[in-house]
Amino acid sequence: MSRAIRILHLEDDLLDAELIARRLEEDGMNCQIERVDSEAGFLTALQHGGVDLVLADFSLPGCDGLEVLQLAKRVAPDIPFLIVSGVIGEEAAVDSLRNGATDYILKDRLSRLAPAVRRALDEAGLRRHTKSLGDQLTRAQKLEIFGELAGGVAHDYNNILTIIMANSGLLMAGLGEGTRLHKHASQIEYACAQAATLTRQLLIFSRDRGRDATVLDLNGVAKNAESMLLRLLPENVELVVTLASGSLAVVADRGDIEQVLINLVLNARDAIHSHGTIRVKTGSVKKGGKNFVFFNVEDDGSGMTREVKARLFEPFFTTKPEGSGTGLGLATCRRLVQSMHGRITVESNTKSGTRFRVFLPMAEGAEFSQVHAPASAEMLQGSEKILIAEDNHMLRDMMATQLEELGYEVLQASNGMEGLEIFANHKSKPPVLVIADVALPLIGGREMTRMLMKASPDLRVLYTSGHTDQTIAGLGFPLSLGDVLRKPFTLSELTHRIRKILPSAK
Repeated sequence: MSRAIRILHLEDDLLDAELIARRLEEDGMNCQIERVDSEAGFLTALQHGGVDLVLADFSLPGCDGLEVLQLAKRVAPDIPFLIVSGVIGEEAAVDSLRNGATDYILKDRLSRLAPAVRRALDEAGLRRHTKSLGDQLTRAQKLEIFGELAGGVAHDYNNILTIIMANSGLLMAGLGEGTRLHKHASQIEYACAQAATLTRQLLIFSRDRGRDATVLDLNGVAKNAESMLLRLLPENVELVVTLASGSLAVVADRGDIEQVLINLVLNARDAIHSHGTIRVKTGSVKKGGKNFVFFNVEDDGSGMTREVKARLFEPFFTTKPEGSGTGLGLATCRRLVQSMHGRITVESNTKSGTRFRVFLPMAEGAEFSQVHAPASAEMLQGSEKILIAEDNHMLRDMMATQLEELGYEVLQASNGMEGLEIFANHKSKPPVLVIADVALPLIGGREMTRMLMKASPDLRVLYTSGHTDQTIAGLGFPLSLGDVLRKPFTLSELTHRIRKILPSAK
């Protein structure tokens, strides 16, 4: 059964109001009518909301019909307004239509009323649909602009973040853990990690980035993320992680699952204004004959209204104060979950808090990829000769200085041509590893290393990049050619990657 049409009827004559209601019912219309007989009562009812259509007598004592129409268009411009009056002159009828009335019906011709109401509601629905499509187009254009902007600045921005993170790491290594200065340096590194997360969120809205989908254990991903999540929470918020027994296999990009989990936990954190608890729970369920794994993120915070919930996943929608949120976090979650062929649901009220549930298809009969624990903050030493080809001189100098302090012999090049020349000048004892940005000036990182590997087949390569995967693919760069270290990275991550590529050194 369809929902009743909610009609606000401005009419001072009770018998006329009953006659109109009966006529609508006889014509098969399911209506819920609220009658008011004054301009003040009309305004109060209209402001209360929940009205689908207005019927109004044009000639009420002490109430000007045209003023009522103008009032309705100011308060609720999208609600159809039909005049139903005993007498209305031609000039008044034209003025009312010019000022936004949908139609007018004389009380002695009520056979026109039901068709006029249906037509008015259909036209209003069409206008809402058209407006919705226009809003979607505007958002899509905004996302495209954001994506282009994010993709364009990602390289330079990630270079800057790498420099800041690396130097904060050096400060932390030189300071005693637990000291005030060590804490400040740690906060710098944490702020950079947040900035990198924001960059990734923006890039998700650019053209599809590449993903490394493997078979993962959802429990393992959640367990590895727990320590990171704890660092995101203040002391007044407790985190409780409950993992299902056994393994929960899912085909996904580990970074995507972590991104969704982090965003949902951050959203829960911001909903808790004093003391509270965030609960993360994993499990499995069968729906529609298919097996799914899931994780919940539940908080006992302030919850949300029905209106906020309806717009929750819209890009750029936020209830946070200006400057406190981007409105991208939950929109990012939905897009990532959809890319994993899953779905995300939300239950919330202002009394008990909010629960998000993320369902992902269970991977049947597949072997798990290894879930790696976070890398140690220790910077590993070595003695090999390394060529660094990086066009950002601050980043290049910082990397070279630190690697030299760790025992490596380092050569530097600012572009691909210079890299070839330096390598040629050290034929007697060539570098065993080249660390190259994928987008070097003059000669790109791929072309430079391809030429070097022809001359020295045993040469190892570590690529670095602050670009999106799409940009790299546009350069014709095959990611299988060698390891890629994503910017921003810490010096610890750099040295661990070097030791992974050169395992024989001591």
